[in-house]
Formats: sequence, C-alpha cells, structure tokens
Amino acid sequence: MSVPRRIMPEHHPAWFEIDLGRFCANLAQVRKRVGQRLVCCILKANAYGHGIIPIAKAAEHSRMVDSFGVAHLSEAILLRNAGISLPILVLGAIHEDQIEDLICTQVEFTVGSLYKAKLVAEKTERLGAICPVHVEVDTGMRRTGVRPESVFALIEFLLSKPCFSLKGVYSHFAMSETPDNETSLRQIESFIRLKEKIPLPGIIWHLANSGGIAFYPDSWLDMVRPGLLCYGLTFQGALLDLQPCMELKANVSYFKVVEEGEGISYGHIYRTDKQTRVVTIPVGYGDGYRRDFSNRMQVLLRNKSYRIAGAVCMDQFMVDIGGDEAYVGDEAVLIGRQGDLEITLEEMAKVSGTDPREILCHFNERIPRVYL
Repeated sequence: MSVPRRIMPEHHPAWFEIDLGRFCANLAQVRKRVGQRLVCCILKANAYGHGIIPIAKAAEHSRMVDSFGVAHLSEAILLRNAGISLPILVLGAIHEDQIEDLICTQVEFTVGSLYKAKLVAEKTERLGAICPVHVEVDTGMRRTGVRPESVFALIEFLLSKPCFSLKGVYSHFAMSETPDNETSLRQIESFIRLKEKIPLPGIIWHLANSGGIAFYPDSWLDMVRPGLLCYGLTFQGALLDLQPCMELKANVSYFKVVEEGEGISYGHIYRTDKQTRVVTIPVGYGDGYRRDFSNRMQVLLRNKSYRIAGAVCMDQFMVDIGGDEAYVGDEAVLIGRQGDLEITLEEMAKVSGTDPREILCHFNERIPRVYL
C-alpha cells in the first residue's frame, strides 16, 4: 500500500511567498510607534491568509508581541497544539458548549454579556477552574459586547466570582481607517470615560486596531491590537514604514496561438481582435483568486504587465500577451513585484470593489505557502 505524499510547493504550479523578515520588521514598526503599550498581534482567518502557525512562531520568536488575538476557539487550539505559549485572546462571542475546551486550552476569552458570564460561572465552578476573561463593551460597532450602561453590573458579577480572573476590558472601532472621524472620536471618548469610572488596577484596557494605531494615539491605552499593519498593509495618509510580506506566483502551464475573432474561456466574454498569443496560469477561483478579476486584473510576466483574457476558471485563467514571447514554466506574478512593476492587494481590492483583507481571506490552503 502506497503512503500518501504530503503536498509540497514543488508539487503545485503556484505558490505564495511569505517573507517572515518583512513581517517581523512590520511588527517592529508597530512596536516603535506605540512605545511601551502591549501588542496583541491578530492572527484570525489563518493570519489573514499568511499561515497562522508559521506567522505565530515568527512573531513569538521576534519578541515584538505580547499576545495573540484570534476569532474562534479552533484557531486557539491550532496555536496551542503547535507549541505557541504566549497568551491568546479569543475575541469572538463564545458558545456554551465551548466553555470547557476554552478552559482546557488555557486561553483568555471574551465575555460580552451577563448571560454569558453566568453560563461560564456555572460550568467553571463545577470544574473548579479559573477563567481569564476580557469584557467587551459595545461603544459603536453594534456587533457584540455589552452596552456601556450595563458594563458595571457585568464587571461587578465577574469580580464577585472566584472562578473569574478579569484580565481586560476592550471595545472595537467601527470607522478608524481615516483620521478625525467623528464616530471614532466619540468611541474613544466613551471608552475613556468608562475607564475613568471603573478604577481597576492591573486591568488591561484596549481599543486600538490597525486604524487606531495609524490615526488615533488617544486610543492606544494599555494595549493595541494590530492586524492589517502586521502584514504590511496600511491606510492612505498613515505614516508607517511597512512592507507587504506576501507574493503570489505561478508557472505558466500552457501556451498557444489564437486566431483573430476567437473567444476565450467560459462565456467567451473576451474575443481576440487579431492573431495573438495566449498563456494559461494555473490559479483560479477554487484557490480564492476571484472571478471578478475576469478581463480586469493584471499579471506580470517577463517584466511586462498583461490583462487577464476572459473569465477566471475554477483552477486557471488565460492571459493575452499579444505578439510577445513566453514559455511554459515562465514565472508569473499575480501579487507582488517583478522588475520595476508591482501588483498590490490594494489594486486587486479596488478592481473587486472590496477591501484588501477580504482578498487575503479568500485564499485557501490549496496553494502552498513558502516561507522566506
């Protein structure tokens, strides 16, 4: 009986290159900006598509972060099973059937209501455990978290129960990615006013995400939670020296000459206007390379930029290179730099009418990651 082989980069014609040196340099820039505040590096959604375990190990080894933030228990379990020892905060709303596993995984987690706090207390008191928790306050996101006027009763309950160790109180910006936003300023004011009313020595108060770090120093408080900045993506007008640390590359898999007036790919939404040369790139929407890039996004090949020709397929797409030369096996760049040209996540997001984070999170595990 043959043993299944592990899929390695050499077994696949496309790959992501993740530059861990750039990633750690980005962390250093964040640390320099916020000074002595604690830094909680956000690793949710497979570290924004970069690979949660290698990224966490690089961050832990760099000593530039103090803790990690994830969305769900499953992500925390992955990190603990990989040997990550730094504190991990589960930011998402918890469910009753997760409480025992949250305790066993030795993570900090969010309590956003008195109802959830009572569920946790009931379970932990039976187990004889102590739960390190953070209280989430809704200052304007309207997603999860207790209202500011209800937070006093929740904290009073947590402090009355020996099964809880209250580690922090936090909130989340709704509109922090531009400076001087009125909603953000109101959220900062509301959260700081709450902090002043609840003098809790040793408790970590945190609000600033990447936008907060970039534009709102008053929100830095005791800890910041960078996500996008860690991966080298920033905002217009933000004075941060960051570098993207992910590139997407692929080897040309096919070359052919196509006559004038021929349709290319599904639906023939692209037709040639003269005899031309077409190459096939083995990446598609099955990998997370979006269909709305069809006929719109660029690819770099032999230090030139070419537009996608026709619909992006599940596993591949075509590029019209006109009368230029290309060969099977040539390296194409879908994200990143080749020569003096560059394709950025910001450009891709603009083409799709979305945000770079969504582009990153669409990429799945079929394309291997290579760490530099």
